[in-house]
Amino acid sequence: MWRCAGGVMETPLNCAEEQQLPPPLPDSWSTVTPQEPTTDRNDKGNAVGFVLVHAGAGYHSESKAKEYKHVCKRACQRAVDRLKAGALAVDAVTAALVELENSPFTNAGMGSNLNLSGEIECDASIMDGKSLHYGAVGAVSGINNPVLVANRLLSEAQKGKLSAGRIPPCFLVGRGAHDWAVSHGIPPCPSEKMATKFSLSAYKRNKHKMELAEKVETGFNHHSKKRRQASETENGSGLLDTVGAIVVDREGNVAAAVSSGGLAMKHPGRVGQAAHHGCGCWAENTSTLNPYSTAVSTSDSH
Repeated sequence: MWRCAGGVMETPLNCAEEQQLPPPLPDSWSTVTPQEPTTDRNDKGNAVGFVLVHAGAGYHSESKAKEYKHVCKRACQRAVDRLKAGALAVDAVTAALVELENSPFTNAGMGSNLNLSGEIECDASIMDGKSLHYGAVGAVSGINNPVLVANRLLSEAQKGKLSAGRIPPCFLVGRGAHDWAVSHGIPPCPSEKMATKFSLSAYKRNKHKMELAEKVETGFNHHSKKRRQASETENGSGLLDTVGAIVVDREGNVAAAVSSGGLAMKHPGRVGQAAHHGCGCWAENTSTLNPYSTAVSTSDSH
């Protein structure tokens, strides 16, 4: 998993290429760390924020290592820029996720895994540690940045009840999520435009593997299985999963968010962990009963 952490500085954030990497972690995990300290301070000595992003668990092709580090750095910088402008943690974490979703190399937004029907359906969620409000979408198609929908659901819920005392939604799925997003000014994007050459080729390979599996018995040749698995690793077509970020703003508020295209070849309509409350992310400010603030963003390579 590629990660990038950085504090908010008065000079440009330096959180990826220029840093010396620590020893590799097991199971193909890698980390990108900033210069110390990670939480920087302004001229008055007050901490002004912290950002951490990750590009998801799973196999990441070494040939694309540079792209993964760059997208993490850009996502980190987007959040830093928002914090410098005075934004709260929830807005900064959204900015970081948008950058991750816009990358064709992550399994979120554009370039996500295709489902069994050859379509992209995304999950996303966000949580504000200050209010404990949460917003999420599941199995939504035709929206390039599902985290924007999740964030808008959160912000609308914070406004209180709707007309006639109705409770505003915080979690929408499928067509309902798409229509709600469009009605609230979030532009649609045809699903076919969200697919990339990489995701389409991975879909064709996976579909071919499924067709072969259906033609042979359960105990198919072990050597052939190992050969196909080796080929998958060499081609960089292993499964990738949920991307995410956590942010602390200058007021000490925390926020967390995640976004995912879900499992490759998943059943249409499947909603993954990224969208579920308390599974994909969690954020909670310190309180009289809780001496520590908490922000969590998870990823699972399945």
